[in-house]
Amino acid sequence: MRTGAIICLAIFVIWVVIALLQLWFALLSGEIFLKLTITAAALFVVVLGAALVVREYVDEKKMKDDGYID
Repeated sequence: MRTGAIICLAIFVIWVVIALLQLWFALLSGEIFLKLTITAAALFVVVLGAALVVREYVDEKKMKDDGYID
């Protein structure tokens, strides 16, 4: 989960920088900015979902190995 959180944080920080640059300097067209926003959101959700699934799998495997669940 730690790696997933770091990647999600990086995606968010990069998007905030792009959004601030767009706000102050209008470097991108509105269409391109919208595409980048949607892409960042999709990547964020996919990475977070994958990290949660992997964490759940690892936790469940550890509990099975320790004999807490069947």
